[in-house]
Amino acid sequence: MEENMVITRRQGLVSFSVGALGLSTSTGLAAEGSAPFRDFESLPAGVRMRQGGYTIDVCLSGADTVSVIKYPHDRKPPLGFFLPSTPSDSQATFKNGVLRLGKISVSVDSAVGRLRFAKSGVSRLEDLGGQDLTTFHLAKEADLYGLGQFRDPHINYRNKSVYLAQGNMDAINPMLVSTDGLGLLWDTGTDSHFTSRGKSVEFTNPSPVTRYHVFLGDTLEEVIASYRRLTGKAPLLPKYAYGFWQSQERYNTQKELTDVLDGYRTRNLPVDVMVQDWGYWGDASHFSGMVWDKQRFPDPAGMCRHVHSQNAHIIATVWPAVGTESKVYKALDQKALLLNVPHWSGGRVVDMTSPEARSIYWEHIRDGLLSVGLDGLWTDGTEPEFLSTGSRYVTTQAYVSAGLSHAGPISEHSLTFSYLQAQLLYNKMREHRPDRRPFILTRSAYAGQQAFNAITWSGDIFASWQTLRNQIVAAQQMSLSGIPYWTNDIGAFLVTHRFPKGLASPSYRELYVRWFQYGAFLPIFRAHGTQIRRELWAIGGPDDPCYLALKGALERRYALLPYIYSLAAKVTLEHAPLVRPLVLDFGHDQKINAYPHQYMFGQNILVCPVTTPLLHDQEDPYEFLPNYAVKGHAGPAAEVIFYEGENFERKVEERLTDDLKMSWFGDLPAALKGKPYSAIWRGKIIAQETGRHKWRIFTQGLLRFSFDEVLKVSSKGSDSDALNRANGAVSFTGHEGDDVYFFEADLVKGQVYSFELTQSQPKPDAVSLWVEWITPSHAEDMKAPPAKAFEVYLPKGRDWYPIGTTKPLKGGQVIPLKPALDDLPLFVPAGSLLPQTPGIKHAADTVSETEVHIYPGLDAGFDLYDDQGDGFGYERGEYSLLRLKWHEARQSLTIGRIDGNFDGMPQERRLKLILYKGETPSIHMAVASTAGAKSIKLG
Repeated sequence: MEENMVITRRQGLVSFSVGALGLSTSTGLAAEGSAPFRDFESLPAGVRMRQGGYTIDVCLSGADTVSVIKYPHDRKPPLGFFLPSTPSDSQATFKNGVLRLGKISVSVDSAVGRLRFAKSGVSRLEDLGGQDLTTFHLAKEADLYGLGQFRDPHINYRNKSVYLAQGNMDAINPMLVSTDGLGLLWDTGTDSHFTSRGKSVEFTNPSPVTRYHVFLGDTLEEVIASYRRLTGKAPLLPKYAYGFWQSQERYNTQKELTDVLDGYRTRNLPVDVMVQDWGYWGDASHFSGMVWDKQRFPDPAGMCRHVHSQNAHIIATVWPAVGTESKVYKALDQKALLLNVPHWSGGRVVDMTSPEARSIYWEHIRDGLLSVGLDGLWTDGTEPEFLSTGSRYVTTQAYVSAGLSHAGPISEHSLTFSYLQAQLLYNKMREHRPDRRPFILTRSAYAGQQAFNAITWSGDIFASWQTLRNQIVAAQQMSLSGIPYWTNDIGAFLVTHRFPKGLASPSYRELYVRWFQYGAFLPIFRAHGTQIRRELWAIGGPDDPCYLALKGALERRYALLPYIYSLAAKVTLEHAPLVRPLVLDFGHDQKINAYPHQYMFGQNILVCPVTTPLLHDQEDPYEFLPNYAVKGHAGPAAEVIFYEGENFERKVEERLTDDLKMSWFGDLPAALKGKPYSAIWRGKIIAQETGRHKWRIFTQGLLRFSFDEVLKVSSKGSDSDALNRANGAVSFTGHEGDDVYFFEADLVKGQVYSFELTQSQPKPDAVSLWVEWITPSHAEDMKAPPAKAFEVYLPKGRDWYPIGTTKPLKGGQVIPLKPALDDLPLFVPAGSLLPQTPGIKHAADTVSETEVHIYPGLDAGFDLYDDQGDGFGYERGEYSLLRLKWHEARQSLTIGRIDGNFDGMPQERRLKLILYKGETPSIHMAVASTAGAKSIKLG
């Protein structure tokens, strides 16, 4: 059965008689910019009222959650995707203008038109009202996190602004959380501008419908759990998905893919998932047509059988855009179920809001892809993408320009495309194969998407040390927004812009190793990209230090799979975060703010990725200007005007952008295809630090660039007819045909500088513009220090063991390290148990013995989870838990009985207990069983 797009409110909840509740309906005097509430009526666990031309519903959606919907009087209540989850026996009350459930209350100030949200009588948040712009007042100024994942992430959103819109490298989950246990899910479903100023938080809304949810917890972790209870539990992925994913842009034949897998097996290297990227369908007219090119993929079912015979699994990419000669295109086009905006492939994008379109789309995926034996799907370009692949402004403008979809104006649901696609595929795959867990890799996100086994990755990022840093912050922000499964392209998708020699560059090889080590401590461990090979042996032979470092990180990931799978069970069963920013566990320690690239992986491993070069200077230290540094003169972003003709003859399109870059034909308006063009870019740049900045601009044709009202670059350009290989594909390998210009300027942090850039391009379809800088601090960071030293911070309140050692270090101190290339700094807090299974080569490998690594100092516990590894038996309680408890005072370990049951569950489990105490770890053997618990003295 097709899934419901809009879920109706649960019935049978507590209802009220307004007249009996003594609710004041006095209008009083309205506050400036507000109107009084009036015309109250009761709702199940809530109240409905009027304000101006709007109806406002306020409902208690759970023990600590309040949902608010504001909509025009002439509309039906638009409830969105999420069912309010108030239990039927709730004791909600509504009296004297206050709605209560347990400790939660909402005060309706009928005189001035405001809503106040409180817990235990303490005000936490106030809605000051508004439609196009809604302003909230925080009870206190707090650090703010979440909102999804951005190419240029803020570490903390306090006193910051950000555009909440989907893009290739930006995935939005508009869930804002604060350190004092407040959550606000801005659930309008459309792009918004978020701004924080002191205690004020603002969201713009281009839709006539405003919908948000307030979570009132005591901790950040409670807020994340409340978000998941409202929007959907994150199911378990199949066990193999927590192993290593080998991917490449792209395997050109099925033999190439199977040979790579065989290369892992013959080298005795662990791997679990093989990924087939785009193009397997043949020419562009069959783009993502759910078919296989008979010359290059003559037997896709045989390819899948081969992968499965090697104890691995396989997924392939599918897009929401389909080529014009494909059967799926024709079926959709016949019923006008495609969006009328061009896609860069030449095809069109499916209207994912249409149940009929989704049904047709699914049938072709089922018959053309899943039928050959694929285990999962990679859904690319799900913002959705049209011609341009980068800018959030351009992506949103293109989507909204399609006008109407089946669900109505696209301007009212521009964020939710990937949610609908993931929902469709998860429900249908589960129905189609009820014994197997679906999993979906997607380039976008929205609130609740975690309920569909959807894994977001961060898009086509560019290789650099700064990008690595940004990705570490992005992973943490996505986790704090409530979505647990996230990954990125290890080593970045695009390499040669900064590292033209690719793997022949020692500086890139160092970066790749450090990125790979970090990737081993993400929920999903995945190598992917273009321009260089991504197999481990591509970096060097079996004795190469880089290869050995990669092999060591890969084997460590697999050794930790019982720990990781147990963490995944807590994600599902307890709504826990897997990636844990330090603020979750050490918010009391202000020093953690200076170390934003460290995080906890579960509660037992502190991960300290190496984020600066220690061996080789980054050969090209320039960076793109971050999005938050580029603004408009009268708005949130810079303005761009495109003209047909090289001399600004005819205006074609105006845009907003916060990205001073164009790198392929899709970045131009469609009307300029095959034509000379010109453009004017205007805006302002906010300096992020004080000092001398170096600037670089790549381009073609005539360029003039004025900065701070001073002309810095003026050129007629090159007469070269060289091919610009940045043209027409994201996989460009250099800047052939480009001119490059340099200048320097002194900037003062926080000061605003105007700029104007004009382009004149006589060559049709020649697209290249890259404005970059080197900030003073970055110039120093990209130099390898002579001492090869790297600092980590150990949060106070715990002692910390360097992993695998017996001597703990005191928390609250900075530790200088000199990590070798094969060493990722990892620390285990005192009072931790780490289960491991060294030596396995795939997630379902036979395990004869499980190691339990004991780091003493405090009492500790760990619930070791296991199940069949696939299917949904765990939802029926078919899993086992082995509870382990370390008693510090007695220096003993209690090994609980193996509780639970599932098909194939071993009745005994051999344990190798390793206690990190004394000069060297001590080793003890034990057996856990279903028969009963036991306690073993170790100290």
